[in-house]
Amino acid sequence: MKASSKAEMIRLYEKYYIDRDYEQVDLFQLLKKKYEITNVVYPGSYVQISPSFVFPYVAYIDADKKAKKFFSDTNIVVEYISKRKEYRENPNIEFYEGDYRDRIIALKGKFDLLISQYAGFISDCCKGYLRIGGYLLVNNSHGDAGLASIDKDYKLIATVHKSNNRYRLSTKNLDKYFIPKKDIIVTKDYLYETGKGVGYSKAAPLYIFQRVS
Repeated sequence: MKASSKAEMIRLYEKYYIDRDYEQVDLFQLLKKKYEITNVVYPGSYVQISPSFVFPYVAYIDADKKAKKFFSDTNIVVEYISKRKEYRENPNIEFYEGDYRDRIIALKGKFDLLISQYAGFISDCCKGYLRIGGYLLVNNSHGDAGLASIDKDYKLIATVHKSNNRYRLSTKNLDKYFIPKKDIIVTKDYLYETGKGVGYSKAAPLYIFQRVS
């Protein structure tokens, strides 16, 4: 790949994650230390490769054409990751182009962590990639955290907060979350129909669920 194209790829990552202060590296460090995570699947990842700075094996899934181009030269991506990785192994990355709703049989039950951020109902469509006992990191964009909260296969175990520019986990008052502000019954069909979730009386930026069944 030409040097100009390589620089263009790196700049794409920097634009969306470094310039916007959204690499979340310290969050991934926190999760790895707390839950002993080694392998991760990230549907709807776009080009956020920062999980690979912390976790040795990450599978990325996205249908965006820019993401496809970004990951088209794995050597360049691995070279960039290698400069910032925090583990001894060589980075192991895989990119699957396509709609995350299309199941990838080879990934079934393989991962310690499933990441869902701003991409839709990952917790439901990609649950099969997560091993029993594995973890879901999710926000409530499109209502995905709300969907996980009513899914019997998941249990809320922590909330994620950010203060003084650092992430922290909390296990306090978990029963106070996911109580709707309005007098409505939240169902899977309702969340899929609205595609934006509902307002809750108590909310967090991100949530940690554990897959229990």
